[in-house]
Amino acid sequence: MKSLMILLLSLLSTIALSAQSQQSKTESPFGTPMERAKLQTEKMKAALPLRTDQIDKIYTLNLKYAKIMQKEVFDQGASQWTMYTKGSEINKRKEKELKPMLSEAQLKNYEKLKAEMRKQMLNGEKPRSLDDFK
Repeated sequence: MKSLMILLLSLLSTIALSAQSQQSKTESPFGTPMERAKLQTEKMKAALPLRTDQIDKIYTLNLKYAKIMQKEVFDQGASQWTMYTKGSEINKRKEKELKPMLSEAQLKNYEKLKAEMRKQMLNGEKPRSLDDFK
């Protein structure tokens, strides 16, 4: 009877650890792709600002690339360098699709935001939120 209980507990522990491992593979410290896309869209809506007719299109684009980033970077357990290089490449593809969706004024704001965040990172500062650029 004791050995049956130990075997059962052992089996349950293995199942629990397996489920926990699977969960950690699908979740990243950066949130889910849907959470990231929603946050990006909200920040862009305020900072650029986006028109009502742009919001759904931009969200769809942000979600598409958040899923790509999840699959190609976060799920791979990439190193910081790989995250940077692969993330940059993915972001360039995204920007090719994003830029035609923005007006000239929005594009100028977007470029200013990128330049400011790049400058902060080069100076070793933590990048500020897009909320700071309203």
